[in-house]
This record gives sequence, C-alpha cells and structure tokens, in this order.
Amino acid sequence: MSITTFLFIFKSIRAPPAKIFVTNYNYLYRRAHFMNDANTNYLKQHIDILSFRDLAPGTITTYSSYMTQFIEWTESVLSSKPLSDISWEQLRSYIRFLKEVRELNPRTVNVHIAQLRDFYQYVLHRDWDRYQIPYLHYDELLPKVPTKAEVNSIIDSVYNPKHKAELALLYSSGIRVSELTRLKCGDIYHSRHCIYITRSKNRSDRYAVLSERAYGLLVAYIRTFHPSAKKQDWLFPGQKEDSHIHQQSVYNTFKKWLSILGLSDAGYTLHSLRHGFGLHLYEAGTDIMTIKEAMGHKSLSSTSVYLTLGIGNGRSVTSPYDV
Repeated sequence: MSITTFLFIFKSIRAPPAKIFVTNYNYLYRRAHFMNDANTNYLKQHIDILSFRDLAPGTITTYSSYMTQFIEWTESVLSSKPLSDISWEQLRSYIRFLKEVRELNPRTVNVHIAQLRDFYQYVLHRDWDRYQIPYLHYDELLPKVPTKAEVNSIIDSVYNPKHKAELALLYSSGIRVSELTRLKCGDIYHSRHCIYITRSKNRSDRYAVLSERAYGLLVAYIRTFHPSAKKQDWLFPGQKEDSHIHQQSVYNTFKKWLSILGLSDAGYTLHSLRHGFGLHLYEAGTDIMTIKEAMGHKSLSSTSVYLTLGIGNGRSVTSPYDV
C-alpha cells in the first residue's frame, strides 16, 4: 500500500479521529503498509464506524489497534485468507493465541472478542454467534491500594513541584489520570473547593473535590513553572505547543518514586491513588453514596469495592455471632 493510499484512508475520516492518527502516524503506517488492499479497506471501514459512534479518541485508537492485530494474524497464519471466509474454529484459534501465546488477561481478551463481533456484524455483515465465540470468565480481583502513610510518603518525597502537584491532585481529588492531563487552569475553583472535570470516562461533566493541601502545592507549581498561565491554558502543558501532558509521563513519575521508596513490588499502579481516595474516605466514615458522587462512578457497583476493601483493612464489623 502506498503512502498516498494510507493518508487518504485516515484523512477521509472525520476531523476528531483523524487527529488521533496524526499522533500515531508512524505506528499505523508501519502496520497498515503490509496489509493487502482488501484488508486495508476493511480496517478503514471499521475505524469509520468507531468514528461514527463518537467514541473517545483513545478508545478509537485502542479498538482499531486490536483489529489491526487480528488482520495481521490472519495474513500471517492463514495466508491472507479472505476475512469473510474465516471459520469459527479459526477465530477460536486466534482467541487461543491471545490467551496462550500473548498471555492477555481475560478482560482484555473479551474486549478483543467484542471488537471482532462488531467488525463481523458492521463491516463484513455477517451474523455473530456468541455460542461459537463466548466471552471468557475472569476472576474479580481486589485492587492493590496504598495506605495513607504510603501515599503521603510518595507525595512528600517528590521534589519537582510539577510532579508533586500531579500526584497530589490524583490522590486528593480521586480523579483519573486521563482527567488530570486534560485539566485547564480555569477548571480549578478554589473559592468553591472543587475542580471541574470535562467529559469524564462516563462522557459527562462533573465536579471533584479540591484539597487545600493539594491547592497549595498547585500554587507553588504554577508560580514556578506556569506564572503567566491563563484560564484557557492547560494546567499541565506538554512539550509540544498547545498540547497537554501525556499520561505516560505521569505514570513514569509515579513508577520512579515507587522504585526509590522500595514499593515497586507492591502491585500499585497510578490508578491505585484513585482507589486510595475512595478507600480512605470510606475508612474515615464517609457514606458510600457520597463517595460514588465524588468519584464520578456511574454505577454503585463500582464503588462497592471499597466496602470489601474496608473490611479487609480492619474496619469494624461485628459478627452477629458475637452480638
């Protein structure tokens, strides 16, 4: 496939998704360059449908990469057999490849299956038999959550004002890293003790709590790195002009300090700070509905994990046998 064909495919999509592929240009070109024309066209149709559904840019990038991986597998293992002619057994072989060779966790494999289903229904116009390709069962594992002492140790140890403010906001407000990176200076409302979150994971705007301690760290960061910031500017700008900081940058900071403090093997991720916010609120006596609203959960089932974690951490629950 020529570079002209590649650019035509990805520039023919509506503006928002097209911008996604500008940032992933080299990656996508290297991958699509080796596909045959029919499969390249199928991939374009799949991306077009994802775009039509108005999914988040990151979601479109992830889902399209899953289909790219599937097409590459068929061209390599099935000798470029037409996608419409692939049997259920061959599709199951691909799922086994994801499970046993790539060792993906069941939740991730299920997302791959969902994308295959959509691809076959909306692009190939084939019926999908969920009994032929069932979703995988998976274990409900409790998240690893740092203690308050560990969180304070991590944040207090960071000496860079920008990095310190990032981690402090993640924990003290319970926001997602994707929400943190998209904050603008005008989203901080100190007088109202809140942060305005635009288009959160659930595609809705919401308010998050603004900690006084975190606000103090934020002011110190702005005075040092961002003294002329305007309301419309990114709170944490990236290296490129008019861009915000990348999530990976925040993750690298967190990972670095976990290593320095000897917590690399604790199983903590950047999202653990958000879990810490929810759990520590619950342990402090905050009711579960208030926590749900503070965290922007769509369903109470997402918040209920902190009840289980609270019992595991020794929160007082008296057995009826002892009453």
